[in-house]
Amino acid sequence: MDGNLNILTATTVLAAVGGVEMCVYQDSTALLQRGHCVQVLYERDGKQRAVLEDAGARVDGPFRFGFDPRHALRDLGRFWPVAKLVRKSRANVLWLNRPEHIIWAQVVARFAGIPIVCHLHHAPNFRLTRLLNVGVSHFIAVSRFERKQWIDRGIQQERITVLHNAILPTDYPVGDREEQQNARQGLGIDRDLRVALFCGRITAGKGVLTLIEAWRRLDYAPGRALLVLAGPLDTTDAPAVEHALAGLTPGSYRLFPAQSQVLPFLHASDIIVVPSLDAEPFGRVVIEGMATGRPVIASRNGGIPEILFGTMERFLVTPGAVTEFVAQIDALLDWRRTEPRLGAACHAWVEANFPYAEHVNSLEQLLQRYRRVRKPGRLTGSRRTSKLVV
Repeated sequence: MDGNLNILTATTVLAAVGGVEMCVYQDSTALLQRGHCVQVLYERDGKQRAVLEDAGARVDGPFRFGFDPRHALRDLGRFWPVAKLVRKSRANVLWLNRPEHIIWAQVVARFAGIPIVCHLHHAPNFRLTRLLNVGVSHFIAVSRFERKQWIDRGIQQERITVLHNAILPTDYPVGDREEQQNARQGLGIDRDLRVALFCGRITAGKGVLTLIEAWRRLDYAPGRALLVLAGPLDTTDAPAVEHALAGLTPGSYRLFPAQSQVLPFLHASDIIVVPSLDAEPFGRVVIEGMATGRPVIASRNGGIPEILFGTMERFLVTPGAVTEFVAQIDALLDWRRTEPRLGAACHAWVEANFPYAEHVNSLEQLLQRYRRVRKPGRLTGSRRTSKLVV
C-alpha cells in the first residue's frame, strides 16, 4: 500500500524516562524521516520536543489522557479539545502506545473517524482490558511473551502481531577503549577498574537486591572492580536497597541518580547486568548494552530469552539465583582478556537479529494496512466518505 501516513500518537512525557517514551520518540523520528506526517500529543513537556519539531513533527499539549470512572464527566470533558484538534488535523491512524489510555483513544478516534493501532509495550495493567476489544483495528506486541499475556486477557490472537523492539545503531555505537576512558573521565570512574553496570529503576522487582548480594559475595579487592547502579531509587524499596548497600565494602559501588543519557554509562562499563525478578516485556537495555559491544547477563524471564537465544543463551540466569549471578559476573568481568572477540560478537548479534530498518519497515506496513483511506472524488460540501482497510 502506497502513500504517506498522517499519524497521531501520544506520550505521557517528552523525555527519556522509560522504554515506552524512548520507543515513541525514536520510531516517530524514523517515520518522519520517511516522509510521513506525525502529530505527537503530550501530557508533560520535555527535551524531546525540540528534536521532534526540528524533524518535522507537530507537537501539541499539554493534554490529559487518563480516565477515572469516578470522574467520568470531568475526564470526558477534558478529551473534547484534543478531539476537535485531531479532527482538524485529518490524521488517518491513531498509533496508541499506552493501552491504559484506551478510553481517551476511543473518544478521539471516533470523533475524528480514524482507526486505532495499539502498541503493547507492557503487561495488562488495568482492569478494563475488555475495552480494548472495541474500536482497535490491530495490536502490536513487543515480544511473543507479551502477545501471550494479552491473549490470556481476552484479545484474539489473530489481532496481535509481534514486532520486537530495535534501536538505532547511531544512538548506541560501539564503545572501545578510547570511548570507555572518555566516558569514565566524565563520570569520575577510575580508568583501571572493572565495571559492572545496572541501569534502570532501582527496585526490588528489577532484581537489584539479588545483584547487590552477588556483588557482596564476590568481594573483590579494593581497586579491582566497581558496581554502578544508575537510575531512580524507588522510595518504597529504598530502605532495603540502602541496607543491602551498607553491607558492601566502601568504594566498591557507586550510585547515580536517574539519567537522561544512558550511553556514557554503557560505554563506561565492562558488563551490564539485568537481574529482573519481574518479567520484562522485552528487555530493551539488553540490546542497548550489546549494541555498544558489551556482554549482558540477564534473567531468564519475560521477553529476554527472545533476545538471548542460540549462542547468546549462555548469558541467561535464573531470576533471583544469586550463586548463578556470582558465577556469570566473575567469568565475564575480564572478557576483554579471556574472550577478546566477544564484544564484536555482541554488537553483530544485535545488528543481525534486531535491525532497526526492518523494525521501522514492519511498523510502517502495519500502520499503512490499518489506516483510513479516503475515497477519491469531488468535494461537495459534505465530508468525504472513508473506509477502514483491514
